[in-house]
Amino acid sequence: MATITNTLIQGLTAQMVQARLNTADAKPFLFATHFPVKKVNGFIWRTLQNQLAKSNVAADLHTDNGTILRKRRPIFESAKGDIPFISISRELTRSEIKDYQTALAFAQDDDAIKLVQYWGEDVDFCFNGVQSELEYIAWKLFSNAGKLEFSTTNNATYANEFDLDYDVYSELKLKTSTDWKDSNNADIIGDLVKLVKTAKDLNLNPKFAFINLNELYKICSSEQIIKACASYLANAVGMAQTPDLTQVNSMLAKQAWLNGIQLRVIDQTITREFADGSQTSGNPFEDCRIIITESERLGTTQYEILQENNDSIIRAERAHTIIKKYGTAEPQSEVTIGQADAVPVLDTAYRNLYIKTDATDW
Repeated sequence: MATITNTLIQGLTAQMVQARLNTADAKPFLFATHFPVKKVNGFIWRTLQNQLAKSNVAADLHTDNGTILRKRRPIFESAKGDIPFISISRELTRSEIKDYQTALAFAQDDDAIKLVQYWGEDVDFCFNGVQSELEYIAWKLFSNAGKLEFSTTNNATYANEFDLDYDVYSELKLKTSTDWKDSNNADIIGDLVKLVKTAKDLNLNPKFAFINLNELYKICSSEQIIKACASYLANAVGMAQTPDLTQVNSMLAKQAWLNGIQLRVIDQTITREFADGSQTSGNPFEDCRIIITESERLGTTQYEILQENNDSIIRAERAHTIIKKYGTAEPQSEVTIGQADAVPVLDTAYRNLYIKTDATDW
């Protein structure tokens, strides 16, 4: 067991680490936009059906002296579980510490700000690592109808006790009538019309359709969509071109039976490193999926903070993310840790339609 010591970066303070953490760029990550961060009491996540989209029940006409009919409260479908512990770390080894000390000698003072590359990049790396895992969970869970299993293929350590399954109703898991990758024969507009009607029949008000970038390519390459987006003149002379996302959304908004539905594209790449050092990268949003929703807000990222008290460790907090830095005496190294007790929660789990676009069953 390594002995924890104070940081080996001379002049480094908690205020410096906090400032670096505060300026870390979170804009590339989409989960906080669609799953806003929310602190909870205790390390349990919970979700309620209809939390984001409640039905407006009309009042009734009554006689002056009559009893007013009591309306029932919704029977909320809920899911809950333990908030998982997410963590990542990086180490400045003894040989790298030698390089730091040489640079420090040339700097002729102990101002750690001047040598920020020796500690700041590890703070960024750990912050980004925590956000990347939350991004992965959010979109993998959402695009797979509220189900996510952890294994050694998507997690460096085996943690199956945190498998997620919202047990979404089968009536919400659908398939298209045509395979959307068949650019010549896919009836994308017809499928969307049927899906919007199904949503309406289930008392849902569909407004958005989430897809990944590969699905957008298939939609934009469809002959039906190209013709629908082209002007009358372009169709007449046979010079219609592949549309972009803006043009497709403009066309969908004008379709009579689509309720003004708009596409939202999730284009993310998450890299995972395994115990042997190998890496894989990919979009956590599943291929051949379109998820129809009532809102762009899909849930919350729920988190709790575990309080710690160790004067030997530099500690900084930014919402759900904690960064810790400390040195070890044996082996001699400088350790940076990023961690969070957090998880994206799919509050709208039972108010979305989950569709496979390759015309296959779930």
